[in-house]
Amino acid sequence: MKHFIPTIQFLHRNAVLFRSWIVFFLLMFITYSQVQAQISAGGTPQSFSYKSLPVTFDAREISAPDLKNAFAEDETSAKNGMPYRFAINLPADFSIQNSGTWEKLPDGGRLWRLKIVSPDAKALTLYFDRFRLPEGGKLFLYDESQSQIIGAFTSANNSANGNFATELIAGESTIMEYNEPAGTDQLPDIHISEIAYAYRGVSSIFSKKDEKAGYSETCEVNINCTEGENWQTQKQGVVRIMVKKNGAGYWCTGSLLNNTLMNATPYLLTADHCGTQATPDDVNRWIFYFNYEGTDCQSTSSAYSNTMTGAVKKAEGGGGGETGSDFYLVLLNQNVPGSYNPFFNGWNARDEQSSSGVCIHHPAGDIKKISTYTSPVVSSDWNNNGKNSHWEVLWAATANGHGVTEGGSSGSPLYNANGQIIGTLTGGDSDCDHLTAYDYFGKFSYSWNKNGTSSAEQLKPWLDPGNSGITSLNGLGDPNAINANFSVYPDTIPINGLVKVSNTSSGIIKGYRWTFEGGLPSSSTDSLPSNIQFNSFGFHKITLSINNDSDTSSKTDSVWVSPVIYPNPSAGQFNVILGQLPTDTSVPEFQVYNILGQPVSFRYTDITFGKQIYLTNNRNGLYFLKIKFRNNTSYHKMLRIK
Repeated sequence: MKHFIPTIQFLHRNAVLFRSWIVFFLLMFITYSQVQAQISAGGTPQSFSYKSLPVTFDAREISAPDLKNAFAEDETSAKNGMPYRFAINLPADFSIQNSGTWEKLPDGGRLWRLKIVSPDAKALTLYFDRFRLPEGGKLFLYDESQSQIIGAFTSANNSANGNFATELIAGESTIMEYNEPAGTDQLPDIHISEIAYAYRGVSSIFSKKDEKAGYSETCEVNINCTEGENWQTQKQGVVRIMVKKNGAGYWCTGSLLNNTLMNATPYLLTADHCGTQATPDDVNRWIFYFNYEGTDCQSTSSAYSNTMTGAVKKAEGGGGGETGSDFYLVLLNQNVPGSYNPFFNGWNARDEQSSSGVCIHHPAGDIKKISTYTSPVVSSDWNNNGKNSHWEVLWAATANGHGVTEGGSSGSPLYNANGQIIGTLTGGDSDCDHLTAYDYFGKFSYSWNKNGTSSAEQLKPWLDPGNSGITSLNGLGDPNAINANFSVYPDTIPINGLVKVSNTSSGIIKGYRWTFEGGLPSSSTDSLPSNIQFNSFGFHKITLSINNDSDTSSKTDSVWVSPVIYPNPSAGQFNVILGQLPTDTSVPEFQVYNILGQPVSFRYTDITFGKQIYLTNNRNGLYFLKIKFRNNTSYHKMLRIK
């Protein structure tokens, strides 16, 4: 009996919106938040634009694993129902400090390149145990032919624990390139601790047909065949997972789940045997592939995919199916971008028999497939565990094949006729040579609250956090949904400074409405307005609202407009320009502190668009001006000299 253990495989910005510079113990204020994801900013490596750069640069080779021994191990593992392994992780020690070649660029910036080679690899993945990029820096990875490029990765990809991973790059070598802008003196802190050496099971990813391993069996049915016509929404919640654990890589399948708060919390369900023995750092470097599917019924490879990196385990149960329902619930490190068109699948937590439905999965790590059942599922055990914890399923022949499941399908969702998940794949005997053999799915109803008594052993506390008692829930998401998204740059400007916005909204959008609080202009209906001026001190909200015939979406961000203080240094008179403040009852409050954080006496007079601060009776030295206006408080240095 096969056992489907996996077949291998920001405040949106680093938002220090302002800092309160009072030395020693006085009033340091920093707002900071960050997220980690495989999500990239796009773009092109700078080396592609400078043909005069040297062709050769630092290249480091890592010896290939003993593949003869690896294949022998895999053969033994297959006979014993063990996982299908597609990659072996090799230890590495590469960083900006000990590897790579720097080059100066004509614009004053620099770039750093490093080639990592491991002979005869089908593909490589890089695992980082330190990953922190400074603002403005961009990291790309690509293959020798420059046909596969991922990135740019930026400071938005930084994480608190420093873990990161990149999706597979085809071939035996991967080139890593870091682009440093002019005027930057901060180096990135990146360290590669492991390389995943893929030696089989990845041909379908790169559209090669030179090996059988990596392709699913011939009876499988593409999700975009006629069998999948009524499941196009649910498929958007099914993902392929590149699992990292036990020094190797495996493939599994997982599904996004809706919760009773209907708030798109990115919970993802797979099988316990996919995650068992994975450390928290391993799970934080799992890679999730969205939209990995063929464009039609005959496709043998995917036109594209979207990836995210990292998750945190929230609950698991069932001992890989031996003692229960074999479920593993994770929370992705970041919300799924609207551009991925995610669907948060509905579910049924009642122990109710289903007469028909489908499974959507990634067999052998292949593009998305669909298998259909037309006879009622049967309550059953797994390996005689005596729990009635599983559904027994028999697959049916359909118009374009006879879908079954394979290694890599592990953790895939079983749907009832209403499009709700009722089970998670553990394993079984079906394959293209055994079309009438049964497969077994851990019951969603058992995973709900029967594997144990703690929240770490149940789905219910996570999917029904308010204890509403709901046991049947439809999915969340709409193929016509739109998502408003943009960024502001720079996010800190002086009085009368200009900002730009980058519009990264997704979906079919018919209308745009921008509002710029205190800005010139104050609003715009352009998709990408430019050069918005702000002439008053403080935080100013920027809001984008978008719409189409069936949906609306909005996002609000802000820009910090700092006062202009001159002359500074001064003999004691400082002009503080606050700009054209709103004409309401709010009045800015001022206070001056010395370097010990003690308030000092001062006087001020009104000037056009600001105040004049007098420290003429104070000693020479460094002072800190506190300005409080509405809900904004900031601190600014003033240096008094003779």
